[in-house]
Amino acid sequence: MKRISLTCYLILLLAPFAQPELSVAEDQPSDVTRPHFQVSRPPINNKIQPDRVMHADLSTFADEAWILPVRSFHLSPGQIMSRALSMPGLRPFVLVGDDPQSLAWLRQRATELQEMGAAGLAVEVADNEALARIRAAAPGITILPVNGNDIATRLQIEHYPVLITATSLEQ
Repeated sequence: MKRISLTCYLILLLAPFAQPELSVAEDQPSDVTRPHFQVSRPPINNKIQPDRVMHADLSTFADEAWILPVRSFHLSPGQIMSRALSMPGLRPFVLVGDDPQSLAWLRQRATELQEMGAAGLAVEVADNEALARIRAAAPGITILPVNGNDIATRLQIEHYPVLITATSLEQ
């Protein structure tokens, strides 16, 4: 086993030296090849401030009708057990649907969710009207239609509505 590992290590170590050198046929390209050697570079924009945080509300840029309906087969409306999480740096977000329980939950917690800067993922939405009802229940919160199956699997949850923060999962 060590022989194979050592062999692989040596191959990786020596690989850069095994490549042939590039040879140049001519220093100056001819008129025929000149267009192929011209390099066009995009302009450099030095006005971007890398330390500035930008938040995009994607719901205002595109018509979301093409993605609807959204169905998350691993999730359904219901009660969840609150539990602690350890996901440092995670921005708070909610999983909701267009069911009465989710709409009531959003109305009840809208101010709290907005104050903490939570985003919303509508994981069960039939059409544009249902998405509009969800957004109306929590004005000021970005809510996007998204399939929640992967999130449900990774966080081991089966029900929504749910608030997910860096430190907890709660209803």
